[in-house]
Amino acid sequence: MVGLLAGALSTNAGKKVTYKLHRSYGLSKTSLYEEAHFGTLKHARVAKIKRLSRKYLLAELELIEPLETSPGPAQFVMIWIPGIDYIPMSIADYNGSKITLFFSIRGEGTEALASSTGKVVGIIGPLGKVLAINTKSSHLLVAGGTGLAPIIRLAKELNELGLLTAVIWGTRGSKDVGEVPMYFKEVTGFELSVCTEDCSAGYCGKATDLISEILPKFKGNELVIAGPNDMLATAADLGIKAGTDPILILESTVECGLGVCGSCILGKTGLRLCRDGPAFRASEVMDYLVEHFVAKASKITNNP
Repeated sequence: MVGLLAGALSTNAGKKVTYKLHRSYGLSKTSLYEEAHFGTLKHARVAKIKRLSRKYLLAELELIEPLETSPGPAQFVMIWIPGIDYIPMSIADYNGSKITLFFSIRGEGTEALASSTGKVVGIIGPLGKVLAINTKSSHLLVAGGTGLAPIIRLAKELNELGLLTAVIWGTRGSKDVGEVPMYFKEVTGFELSVCTEDCSAGYCGKATDLISEILPKFKGNELVIAGPNDMLATAADLGIKAGTDPILILESTVECGLGVCGSCILGKTGLRLCRDGPAFRASEVMDYLVEHFVAKASKITNNP
């Protein structure tokens, strides 16, 4: 089987990743292969692309070769789109022969993926650490935008275990909502509580507004939040003030997925999203969130 970098070297994206690793760390091709031993390139056919709303899409990838291990909650994959890009994607659903991705078009890679029906792509993964489920607690899940992707996978497992209290999802407006709640219930068997910033559907306001209202009612629940990092900064601060240490599924640039390029290091913490995360306790990354996203988030204080 072709290794990650052997496959990626035939693309511009792969050349950029390899060049950056070699330039920044002085790594030879041999050492790159050694770092990549855990990630063999698998192949999948894009069986279906479905638009759920104006903004959000699903990509169903049929695996041509099985993954080396089954992905757990919060883990992700790197998707290699030959000749175009190499991008990290959260796993919304997995059944052994098919991976489902929930995404929006953000750049060249996701734009290409959205028009790749019938084409073959490469997959490396699963990557990152599995989010260990606290079986002694019920869970309140919160997502913003495409942060819903890892929450779908987690909600499905938690609901099967009887450990799911509520799932909140925030987006801009009703045109972005579309069929997302129906898909969520189809996969997880659980209702999705929607928040819209323009008040056109569901709760009127941001997901973080609803969190601030309901947290006192859910004391003792494990709080798990995924979404843009400025949202995580606000939500984490609310959780900490309520006496919890929320689990945050972070977003970051991931260029190699190997843990060596340094693109996903979380500031002064030294933590690498692709190897140490993407899920962290708020107490581990709050300083990073405050330092890098305080300008976007509102009323954040750096609590110990």
